[in-house]
Amino acid sequence: MPLVMIRIDDRLIHGQVVVGWGNLIKPDRILLSSDEVATVEWQRTIYLSAVPEHLAASVLTLKDTVHALKNNEFGDESVLLLVDSPKSVVTLVENGIDIKEVNVGGMHFKPGKNQISSFIFVDQQDIDSFKILCDKGIFLEGRDVPTRTPVDICTVLGLNE
Repeated sequence: MPLVMIRIDDRLIHGQVVVGWGNLIKPDRILLSSDEVATVEWQRTIYLSAVPEHLAASVLTLKDTVHALKNNEFGDESVLLLVDSPKSVVTLVENGIDIKEVNVGGMHFKPGKNQISSFIFVDQQDIDSFKILCDKGIFLEGRDVPTRTPVDICTVLGLNE
């Protein structure tokens, strides 16, 4: 089961993901990994309703995502994995999921976050998580839509020195 993309996007499933990235990478399944969304039925229902009928979709906790990926529960399907924060990616990596590259999409403004690109705002927890990922050699590509020129998040934050 190939992970065709791992994407951090605090909006999770929305048009840029489904149309922009979906049309480019053509996944068989969208896997939303979020402890909050997986445990709140109305949130799960809303996110799943945004997935086109031709795509399979799952909403799992981080722990269940690790289990599903380690046990190849999606078989030969190509999977677009969505998480809402860098910390979630660290959790997956620390639990044995082999990740080489992460697409950093929308991380929107919230109080206490500073802008590092037009679509990425970070706080110290985000930077600390990115540092862990950069130190593991994971490429962090900042790019909200496929047509945008990617930026190297590790370089932008000075984390690969």
